[in-house]
Amino acid sequence: MQGFTQFIGIDWTGAKGASHNGLAVASCMLGDGAPVRVKPLSGKRRWSRLELASWLAGGIGRRAGERVLVGIDSSFGMPFMDEGAYLPVHGGSTACGDDVADLWRAVANYAPQVADFYAGAFVEQYADHYLRGAVRGPLYRRRMRVAENLAAATGAGPCESVFHLVGPSQVGLSGLSTMAMLHHIKDHSHIAIWPFDDCTTAPIVIVEIYAALFAAMGGHRGKIRDAAALKSILLNLQTSRMPRLGLDFDDHIADACVTAAALRLIGLERKYWNPLSLSAKVRRTEGWIFGVEQ
Repeated sequence: MQGFTQFIGIDWTGAKGASHNGLAVASCMLGDGAPVRVKPLSGKRRWSRLELASWLAGGIGRRAGERVLVGIDSSFGMPFMDEGAYLPVHGGSTACGDDVADLWRAVANYAPQVADFYAGAFVEQYADHYLRGAVRGPLYRRRMRVAENLAAATGAGPCESVFHLVGPSQVGLSGLSTMAMLHHIKDHSHIAIWPFDDCTTAPIVIVEIYAALFAAMGGHRGKIRDAAALKSILLNLQTSRMPRLGLDFDDHIADACVTAAALRLIGLERKYWNPLSLSAKVRRTEGWIFGVEQ
């Protein structure tokens, strides 16, 4: 995949609300310069998911001829390959279909723009499949996608099931809100979403990433708690200068900076675009985590 000139990292959140501390955006250009924080164009201190979707749909301010690679730290799909359905029930599957377009459409029905793509209503509708606190749905299983199982097996990081909504490592609501957002922007001609679309010439290519994997590429495990840790990671990712974050430093913007820098480092390498286990059916139903290879 050639021609990217800008690299954007997005740390995502599925939290309820109209704007979010956990939603952070960083950008860097080709070369070895520091990532920079991208602030909401509205002038507000915090992004909403809807404003971020509008920014992506609007072309993110890129100039003619530029290509941008965007990484979002969130799930783009659900497990399908293990049971042949997203939400299997006795006697057949639910209405979430048999490919990611159907799944995104089904999620979006319960995660509207007016709720900033918050997907709590989807979880309520399909509560039988989820573990929520002490409430275990009768159909709950700790299911994982092919890429998630591979990431865990290769030591890329401890992935969590999207159906496990317990504790700080939960990712289910985050993924659902991302799927609703992707459904909202997917038909814009300048956007391609990997690995579902042809990304060969698209001006903006959006990929699912795992920030912990990118931090590990930079020699770090666990949360990025201070500027010294972030500096060490970025140096290992061939970034020569530190972003100027000041008092705005937190683990969310740190993850976004690491994502942008890591995408710049590996985004042009063919092997990451064509992992061996990414079959046609996996591509159509589950997607993939960019950076996970076999």
